[in-house]
Amino acid sequence: MVKGAMPVVIIEGICRPHCSHAAANLEKMSGLAMYDLDHLNERTSAVKALFRALPYVPYTQTSISGRGLKVIVFLDARTPEEYPLAYAICRQTLEQIAGHPCDGQCARITQPCSCVWDTDAYYNPAPEPYPWREELAANPSLAHLLQTKNNYGSGNHGNNKDNNNGKASPIPPPTEACGYIEAFVRHFAQYHPWQKGNRHESMLAMGRSARRKGFSKEEVEKLTSVMSVEIVGNGYTLQELQKDLSAGYQYVDLSYIPQETPRSLTVLTTDTFMPVSVENDQGKEEELSIKNEELRGSTPCIPDEVYANLPDFLKAALIPARTQRERDMLLLGLIANLSGCLPLVRINFDQRFYSPHLYILIIAPSATGKGLLTLAGMLPREIENYLKGENKRKKDTYERELMEWERSNQCFKKGTQTAGASTPGPKPEAPEYYHLCGAPSTSKNQIIRRLKNNGDLGLIINATELDMISGAIKQDYGKHDDVFRAAYHHESAATDYKVDGELIFVEVPRLALCLSGTPNQLPNFMHSMENGLFPRFTIYTCGARWKYRSAAPIKGKKDYVTLYKEFSLQVLEMYYFFQQSPTEVTLTDSQWEEHTTYFDRLLNEVASEQADAPGSIVLRGALMVARIASIFTALRKYEGAMRMKEYICTDEDFHAAMQIVQTTLNHSLLVSSSLPGDEVKSKPLKSYFRIRTVVESLPTTFTYKEIKEKALTKGISERSTCRYLKSLLELKYIDKQEDRYIRIKEFTDK
Repeated sequence: MVKGAMPVVIIEGICRPHCSHAAANLEKMSGLAMYDLDHLNERTSAVKALFRALPYVPYTQTSISGRGLKVIVFLDARTPEEYPLAYAICRQTLEQIAGHPCDGQCARITQPCSCVWDTDAYYNPAPEPYPWREELAANPSLAHLLQTKNNYGSGNHGNNKDNNNGKASPIPPPTEACGYIEAFVRHFAQYHPWQKGNRHESMLAMGRSARRKGFSKEEVEKLTSVMSVEIVGNGYTLQELQKDLSAGYQYVDLSYIPQETPRSLTVLTTDTFMPVSVENDQGKEEELSIKNEELRGSTPCIPDEVYANLPDFLKAALIPARTQRERDMLLLGLIANLSGCLPLVRINFDQRFYSPHLYILIIAPSATGKGLLTLAGMLPREIENYLKGENKRKKDTYERELMEWERSNQCFKKGTQTAGASTPGPKPEAPEYYHLCGAPSTSKNQIIRRLKNNGDLGLIINATELDMISGAIKQDYGKHDDVFRAAYHHESAATDYKVDGELIFVEVPRLALCLSGTPNQLPNFMHSMENGLFPRFTIYTCGARWKYRSAAPIKGKKDYVTLYKEFSLQVLEMYYFFQQSPTEVTLTDSQWEEHTTYFDRLLNEVASEQADAPGSIVLRGALMVARIASIFTALRKYEGAMRMKEYICTDEDFHAAMQIVQTTLNHSLLVSSSLPGDEVKSKPLKSYFRIRTVVESLPTTFTYKEIKEKALTKGISERSTCRYLKSLLELKYIDKQEDRYIRIKEFTDK
């Protein structure tokens, strides 16, 4: 644990910023190499003294255990290709001097070295290069050290023999792969021999080992190419190799160490931006309006690193987004719709199994990019079309059977049936029809009926205007917000109206909601926190940023509707895949520990703010993390075409889910302060373009005092005037020179 917490250095060179220390990320070589001698025990000091006398050793230190050495050699290898041989030649010399073997794992060109405190560390600022080239020229047989250092034998691929009863050698011969991948394969084969009967397990282990060592996806592809030569055949196919390596690679990154202090929520003011009443004076109303816009604009965006590690499907589907806010809203819309398209995907949360179904609500002014959610709503379309085709087939079969039954029953009653004809059986029952996509304007009876018929399939409702769904809830046939609350936790719901004559009961409802609307539409949908619907939504809000962008078509690019039709076909394939491959997503112990630590601390912080704190937002946020993580993990399983029932969430996907929820919790807490309770009153109407008339009434050049006095006569406060001036400067309608403003651009026509 202590060693794992220490910082590390890559001795051999500098890797690309913000990337792993995989060999493919090595940008610049240092000419140095690191050797590790473990278990020297009481000989540690003596061996260190031997190495200090070598002119090509610039540094030595005792390892963290106190029983080994880290030795740095000025190897002067100039390319990654010549490094392995140079390393092996020098390694032989050091082992002869020390009379002790070096750790072969450190032959990897970017093997990290722990930085530890050593009061007796040795440093030589002017070392000489190790003469490996001269030694190789004098003795060309040293080129075979790459094989002999790893106990390589000779022979044809796959037919090598060792000294163990003539069995197939577990160590493959040299290949044409890059040096570090070849070294990795050879070293791995010493501990995980692949033989007929254990090849699946060995390749899964190799994939996990490649992940721990920081292999990039491109390096894994090269590794697959190398192993296809060594292991494919005799009943083991290339497809099986690719699946095994991919499954192992996607396994949890065991090198991850949970942060001791998870990232806190961004501190945001909780000043209300509640709609004001008619009685409020105009100045206060405008102050609140300005405050509302500032608060919505200050909400955080989902971090860029989340997008860097998303599954490939989501990365491709985010192409239409052109700004950070559009990207965030589209991502939330995508995962909301995908959450209802992954049948039989489950995650165990608090000793209950949940499906991924999410509730997403975007609250933002007009023209902020919410319209992209219509694209997200297209993802389930092909599944719906498939179900419609199945419904038609069932309907045709039912009508045909019903017609035949009625004919037989008629003949039986009249006694005209043919000899030997059997008595008509029971009347055929009408089939149940499935519809994945529900309408936002619906009745309580109908939504419960849909949830009951669909069962595990669940239901998805998209509404780009909150009025579509809030209007239905307020009707006598509606009032189904209690169904929304129950479905979020898969709690049973029922309806039993006299007019229907039957009880409609759904035991485990599964529902996904993707809704959006303006701040003024929110109170009609949810006016308070009291009934518990608000905390069940993943909330996102933002302010308007008025900037026109070209609507000209992008040459060579598909229109977004056509693009999303193709994505919808992929989602249909996911639907088929998960129907045939039930999936239980699991989190690791370290992930659950970080999850518990973060939400426990956050709940305490929120509860300490006020007596009636919205702690339920935090509690539901914990479940949102699990559901989003299950969506990302399911996509990884689909992209890898894996079939195992249990699939472990990677650290990257877990942290992406955490960061998304950490961001949206900020938004939820802020928006919760605007819920008006029972005191909603309409805002008074006011004229628009007020600052325009003020500016146009002034000379081309004017002072701040002149515009302030003119604005006050129009009922515009001084603070509002400052805000307007700032906007006009940013938009380059005016320019400031010393203490005067100059109008440089005319307003558009009214």
